[in-house]
Amino acid sequence: MELKVQSLQIRAGKYKVVINSQDAKEIGVRGGDRVQLKNHGYLTAIVETGDMIPKGTVGVYQECCEKLGPVCPLTIDLVPASKPNSVGFIKKMMDHQKLTQEEVHQIIQDIVRENLTEIEMSAFVTSSYIYGMTTDEIEWMTRAMIDTGEKIEFDTHPIMDKHSIGGVPGNKISLLVVPIIAANGLLIPKTSSRAITGAAGTADLMEVLAPVEFTADEIKTMTEKVGGVIVWGGATNIAPADDKLIRAEYPLSIDPRSQLLASIMAKK
Repeated sequence: MELKVQSLQIRAGKYKVVINSQDAKEIGVRGGDRVQLKNHGYLTAIVETGDMIPKGTVGVYQECCEKLGPVCPLTIDLVPASKPNSVGFIKKMMDHQKLTQEEVHQIIQDIVRENLTEIEMSAFVTSSYIYGMTTDEIEWMTRAMIDTGEKIEFDTHPIMDKHSIGGVPGNKISLLVVPIIAANGLLIPKTSSRAITGAAGTADLMEVLAPVEFTADEIKTMTEKVGGVIVWGGATNIAPADDKLIRAEYPLSIDPRSQLLASIMAKK
């Protein structure tokens, strides 16, 4: 179906489009389904339905517009698309079955590429919380998190780090430990998370004192210049799956042990 494009000046955090309920029925999709956007290339997006968009028009969020080209197209063809294979792998976890390395990597890759809905992400997090993951699965998830993100390479060694599992309100010892280590001539590029199970994480508390959102290159430059940093890991592309998983964990106030371990090790 060819529809007029209405550019929505909003970022959704995922590749999403909004379709009029009647158009969605005609195409044969519902909210949470996928459609393929065909212009000069192909892009798969998650569907939202409603009457805020007139019939014959598709509302396109900023992420989709940017992916489709320098200028958002005036019209676009929409066709139904199948769910990614990782949805089936998540259901496998819900049935308490062990995953293969390829299946774990596919889930993490789809998380990074924003191919999963919030509900599918929540199912993955909840399954991990209830059933846990084997040591092999945790290792595979850690490696997948590393492989799907950036790395910072330093010429000087050793590089120090400090990490704790968090969850204790007010216990932000990183703000003491990092300056002490840096003052003794060692490099410590400390990335921290925002709140997961509490009111504020280390990055939230540090942001009261100084900015915490920097790129990987900026982190390297600052660390080499002054010895250490305390920054929010979610602003970098280092283990990007981690912060996306935290978005699913925070509303439930849970931090599955498997994600906790993979998150810590993927940033080392």
